[in-house]
Amino acid sequence: MSVSNYCYNQVRSSSHIAELSPLCIRHFKENSHNIFEKKLLSPWTKRTTFQKRSTFQEELIHYGIVQFKKENFVKKRDTDNTTIKTTKREKEKRKKLNYKELFKDPPQAKIMADGWPDKNIYDPAKDKMFWWRNDPVLNQYHEHWHLVMPSGEYNGTTKDREGENFIYMHRYMLARYDANRWCLGMPLVDPLNDYVHPIPEAFYPPPFLSQPIDGRPDGVRVPFPARPPNQVFRDIVTMAGGNTEIVISVKDLTYMLDELEIWIDGKTDQVHPFKLNLTDDEATSLGSDIEVVLHNIGHNMLAYIMHPYTLHAEPSVLFGARAGTRDPLFWRWHRHIDNIYSKWQNLLGPRDFNDDIPPVTIREKDIILSFTDILLVVDKSGVNDTWVKYANEKFGGKYFDKDLSNHLMVTKTLQTKMKIRDYVWLEDGQDHEKIQHLYPRDWIWFIRAQNDSPKPVILTFRIWIAPIDLIDKHAYWIEIDKFKRTLGPYEKTVVSQRCDHAVGIRKPAQKTTKQMDETAITPWKKEKLDQFNLAQIAEKLFCDCGWPYNLIIPRGSKKGSTFKLFVYVSDGTNDLVRTDTQCGSTLLCGGEKWTDKVPDIKPFGYPFDRPFKDGSFYKTFQGMKNVAHTDITIKWVEDFPEV
Repeated sequence: MSVSNYCYNQVRSSSHIAELSPLCIRHFKENSHNIFEKKLLSPWTKRTTFQKRSTFQEELIHYGIVQFKKENFVKKRDTDNTTIKTTKREKEKRKKLNYKELFKDPPQAKIMADGWPDKNIYDPAKDKMFWWRNDPVLNQYHEHWHLVMPSGEYNGTTKDREGENFIYMHRYMLARYDANRWCLGMPLVDPLNDYVHPIPEAFYPPPFLSQPIDGRPDGVRVPFPARPPNQVFRDIVTMAGGNTEIVISVKDLTYMLDELEIWIDGKTDQVHPFKLNLTDDEATSLGSDIEVVLHNIGHNMLAYIMHPYTLHAEPSVLFGARAGTRDPLFWRWHRHIDNIYSKWQNLLGPRDFNDDIPPVTIREKDIILSFTDILLVVDKSGVNDTWVKYANEKFGGKYFDKDLSNHLMVTKTLQTKMKIRDYVWLEDGQDHEKIQHLYPRDWIWFIRAQNDSPKPVILTFRIWIAPIDLIDKHAYWIEIDKFKRTLGPYEKTVVSQRCDHAVGIRKPAQKTTKQMDETAITPWKKEKLDQFNLAQIAEKLFCDCGWPYNLIIPRGSKKGSTFKLFVYVSDGTNDLVRTDTQCGSTLLCGGEKWTDKVPDIKPFGYPFDRPFKDGSFYKTFQGMKNVAHTDITIKWVEDFPEV
């Protein structure tokens, strides 16, 4: 809706300036010569008799918003044929209001000389999740995903299942963010579903973080604006193609949410004329609708929350994908978005796995973890086959049915540590800064499996973890890996997989500082990318797209945090999961070419894409021989060997 139409609609239902939005006050003040063009005459211009002005017109003149001329007045057509009088109370109310303040942006955040606010207001050292949200490789990943999986079309086609992928990718991030918060004893992310009341979170972007100024080819960059606490959603004015001003109101956002929920409930309206069915095939339609309407518009409103009425103002990090994860509101907004999608999944009900139970048996004691550095000590050549031969000798054969929990080569505790590195702000002003980042101790998965049939079976091993307190919430499970293996008739064997080959991470794994910086989209790299269309950009960046290896598991805690480790073995002949270890991440980033299909026909998040039976993880998977789970610990330690 244009600003003019939006404001004239407000005028038709108003009788005082105080009832108009600040945006419309500004609009009328800047465009007073057009207000009374004949084609725009509205009932509020007809509230006079014998050339006497209405209260509203008096206010417009009093505050210098418009000057009326004689030809502006027409005879009053109100049915009661009486002149509207300005009461003494209305005049006093009008005098008390400072209308000049109504169309100003809210007070901006106060920043000290070092780029941060006073430490009494915000201190990054006391922000428990600062290190995670501001991890540069995490932000690079989020930026890459939106370039590799854009919501637009090229030659009439979109990326395969992009809308479904959009929801899952952000759920993947949310589950990891909440897992780290849980390890720290923090509450889970509170969804930002209240569009009215003040938002308590403040946001102060790192001083070295910057953005280019639109229309300036000279490379001038400016800081992202900060947000003090207790801001509220506001109507915003922005540009929509060419020089057209449009307004997006908070009421519009609420209306979009209502439309979505009506659609999810199985109803139709003018916006959604076709019913949304309760089938997996609707995932992309729903995900795309959520993404391009409610999600995008909400991001824009939050991005301009400090400059809602200023055209061409610099937005906050929430405007684009490059730095959005740094802001706590990113996570609150996306938890709200995910909850909308979850409502539809809950209506689908628990999944029936009867059509995906291959003839294979795995048990709790068949899930084995070993640290790579220890394996290298006992068998250096094992790296060539990911220690499959070694594992079958030590964990299989005559040991196949033995509980190996106390074996010297087996661990039930994964480890992480915090490292410090000299980080160069390659996408900004090339400043240097010492930063902390997470790093895992490299490990190998070993899973003992038995083929219960006289025929060969192709299997897909799907590995997930979840904080022990959250196992009954399907959206809080974290997909770690999935890979294919083939077992011969009645074969008992041990399969293995390297953690740094995980399907979700960017491959090859970014373990060194140099590797971590390779995926930065520098200004000169962006300049080259701008020469291509969105499909070409997606293909060129595919190999750099994937979850950061350094964040492959949550940090855990100093005393150790308990997680449930879950392995689901599905029928590998039906899921089409790829068996190669190509670059990038086929889990999160789809197919490498624009027209490639997602390399798994199962729904994103399978088997955790539906609510649990009776809300219970245990009830959902009980009695299934192709499923095994065990408790593990993730511990944050001081140091360990790296490989």
